[in-house]
Amino acid sequence: MKYFLTILLLTVFSGLAQAQEKAVIADKKMVTVAAGIYKPFFETNDSRPLMVAAFKMDECAVTNAEFLEFVKANPAWRRSKVNRLFADSNYLKHWESDLSIGKINANIYHSPVVNVSWFAAQAYCKWKNKRLPTIAEWELAGNGKPRNIKYTSLTEYILGWYKKPNPPVLPNVKTTYQNQYGLYDMHGLVWEWTFNFNSFTSKADSRGSTEDEAKAFCAAGSVKVKDKNDYAGFLRFSYRGSLKGNYCIPNLGFRCAKDIP
Repeated sequence: MKYFLTILLLTVFSGLAQAQEKAVIADKKMVTVAAGIYKPFFETNDSRPLMVAAFKMDECAVTNAEFLEFVKANPAWRRSKVNRLFADSNYLKHWESDLSIGKINANIYHSPVVNVSWFAAQAYCKWKNKRLPTIAEWELAGNGKPRNIKYTSLTEYILGWYKKPNPPVLPNVKTTYQNQYGLYDMHGLVWEWTFNFNSFTSKADSRGSTEDEAKAFCAAGSVKVKDKNDYAGFLRFSYRGSLKGNYCIPNLGFRCAKDIP
């Protein structure tokens, strides 16, 4: 009986996986993030509040199933063919093969795609006629008021998430909370790439700033920040400052943004 149930479950998961791999993914819903003022986390001589124009943002992170469509349409971004200058050896390592997420991975088809580099995320967004959000846009959107979390503050919620180890299997998108803009999982599911991921918006160069990175990591890092009590912000900006464009990490995904004409 136990053997029969095992075979039955494997058959069900196999059929589900095959159906999901063949499914046509509908265009992801985008929501509008209202215009606002973003104050750079680190204050420098040339930093000043930035006026962020209203923009569109994917309501949730790009999933494995969605990214599978991308690699099918763009052979250069398949796991065995990708240029290592643009994605390290961890690129899509959790998939079964170039063009298959895998039958045993049937429960992650609608989880955020991870183990993808900044370059891969950029390429996906361009393929969708979209782009990666800037730090200013992502932070403005990410600080939106939560609609359904049982915490005294968003910061408390974020710090609680940061304390937890990565789950062996990432939950599906839309399983944490939704904020005032209609965005899901801005915190609590995965970290996300931004266009200028380690520039801290004080420099135009997306490869980072030695001065700013030092501020993020050294003991004097809190001297020139907008909020010395924003511990979640310190962790987020320090994490971004440690990245390189070809890194592929098990808890780092992305979502797309788009200008409003």
